[in-house]
Amino acid sequence: MELKLHQREHFESKIDKLLEPEIEREELKLKTTINKILDKGVDKFSKSIGADKVIARLRKAEEDKRTASRQAYVFFNAKASSVVRYNKAKEYKFDRDDKETISVKDCISQLEKWAEKQAEQFAETTPQGQRLAFLKALQNSAKDKVKEASVSDELKNTLDNLFKMVGVSWERKLPALPRK
Repeated sequence: MELKLHQREHFESKIDKLLEPEIEREELKLKTTINKILDKGVDKFSKSIGADKVIARLRKAEEDKRTASRQAYVFFNAKASSVVRYNKAKEYKFDRDDKETISVKDCISQLEKWAEKQAEQFAETTPQGQRLAFLKALQNSAKDKVKEASVSDELKNTLDNLFKMVGVSWERKLPALPRK
């Protein structure tokens, strides 16, 4: 006996209702783990790949540039105020390639992204990460079984056995009504 479309949709919807809370819970745990790693981490990560020295040099260069810019501003304004033709021609514009405009902020932003990716990769190896991967695989497997099933009793038994592995029952028990 083939499952009708509404039956398939029911099973797929029920799979999502059963597993989404578990998946969301594991994703939150994983985010917590990632944040803990990142709290320890961007500076430590920066040192481990040698970026701290590059950023320190760039930070010093940016400070030197700001100082030089202020000195240039003072110099050119002083000259412009002492010579009328300089004042009328005081227009200072220049263009640069992107590679010359990289800032400490840009480097730190890139480091944070890389550190987060590294933390995510590490977090996937933790028990929470492994459980999350398992739950997602379980969800996909259950949906596959729904699409491949031809007998609904057989399908219910298969899904119930599959979900028992993570402590979730396919057959939902109704909560007890409160006594008056």
